Amino acid sequence: MTASHAMAQSDEADRVAARPRQVEFLGLPFSVLPPADAVRQVIERAGGSYCYVVTPNAHHVVTVHGEPERLFPIYRGAWLSLCDSRIVQALARFERLSLPLVTGSDLVADLLAKLNADTGPAPRLLVVGPPHHAGAKLRAAYPRLAFEMLPAPAALAHNADLRLAVARACMQRQWDIALLCVGCPAQELIAWQLEELGRKTGIALCVGAAIDFLTGARRRAPLWLRRLSLEWAYRLAQDPGRLWHRYFVASPKIFRIFMTARAARSKR
Repeated sequence: MTASHAMAQSDEADRVAARPRQVEFLGLPFSVLPPADAVRQVIERAGGSYCYVVTPNAHHVVTVHGEPERLFPIYRGAWLSLCDSRIVQALARFERLSLPLVTGSDLVADLLAKLNADTGPAPRLLVVGPPHHAGAKLRAAYPRLAFEMLPAPAALAHNADLRLAVARACMQRQWDIALLCVGCPAQELIAWQLEELGRKTGIALCVGAAIDFLTGARRRAPLWLRRLSLEWAYRLAQDPGRLWHRYFVASPKIFRIFMTARAARSKR
């Protein structure tokens, strides 16, 4: 074993040991931190060695099971994996697992609000995906924070060269917290690539449309619909052409994944 390989293994062991407690469900790790603790942990980790956060929902679980060799290691390598789905949360209850709901949108909203209200040094924030003009709205809403915007093309999920270009652009910038808002699995692949490229510090959050909701580019479902687990229906009504396949064809496969996993456990 070379010295560099031994050092890499030591770094990985330290990172795993430093992870907050998590449980496994449907092949993925899920942290059991409540929302406020998740925000606090992200802030505390921002100044440390590089790591990333994923927020798997039903669509993510199905996507990972569709490409297990490529995507399982990326999700398992995340420092935090937060449940972003009431469906996943409800299915976990059948296995007597309690997964706190920490959506990417709520995580980012709570994180920015807390950072803006704090009196200590503000971390540097990089926002990947949304256009430059979104930065003006963010600075108006959170005047204490400094945002650098890195717009990204839309075809990242199917173009490895574009993802690598975005990851390299992130490497060239100075940031403590990066908000990767380019959709699954592109954002998770970029978060992993940053590690592969040798990013030393900072924390990357894979948070989808979180910034679009904060800037008004997209409207989020009212709270009462979210509590009824109907946020998906609200989003579908706003963008049926893009989302119908996800909600009616892809995401329902999670029930088959769940039943298959349950049957396998019963046989064992």
